[in-house]
Amino acid sequence: MNTPTHLLISAAVLARPGEQHRSRNGAILIGALLPDLSIFVMFFWSRILMGQPEELVWREIYFTPFWQGIGMVANSAPVYALIGLVAWWRHWPIVLALALSALLHLAFDFPLHHDDAHAHFWPLTTWRFESPLSYWDPDHFGLWVAGAELVLAIILIVVLWQRFPRRVRRAALMLAFFAYFAVPAYFIWQLGLP
Repeated sequence: MNTPTHLLISAAVLARPGEQHRSRNGAILIGALLPDLSIFVMFFWSRILMGQPEELVWREIYFTPFWQGIGMVANSAPVYALIGLVAWWRHWPIVLALALSALLHLAFDFPLHHDDAHAHFWPLTTWRFESPLSYWDPDHFGLWVAGAELVLAIILIVVLWQRFPRRVRRAALMLAFFAYFAVPAYFIWQLGLP
């Protein structure tokens, strides 16, 4: 699933309006982003700073032991569950919100990755569930999943638009909406498709 959708899901499920929830809501967004953060760092380092071709980034660099190792930690349900349990025990609601948001991210990623599946149960095991579905790969129903994800995202944007009336939050929702069209357009442009 695409990162903006994870942010929208976590916000819809866990975030609440009001200034008193500002820190908690921020932690929820960070938690939704954490599992994918290493991918953004890898892309920025490889593509932007090092000038590696797009194809090399996604076909080879992403799958190197270094980046896969970082991805195992970043996508580990036991790690986030442990953080959540400690936060619950110590009465740290902001840290608990972050951990729950990250776990929600992993729950939605688990059934939507095939060749790029994560080791969600590291350090207990490095086993990866290679789902028959993929959020992006047309060989694994990626076009259908992407369509369903777009519909879900639009529904979540409408829900959040109604829940969060402040202009700054609505501007962020508009950016999320446009990201669903800008990101595919970028990849089509990079691949030289018509």
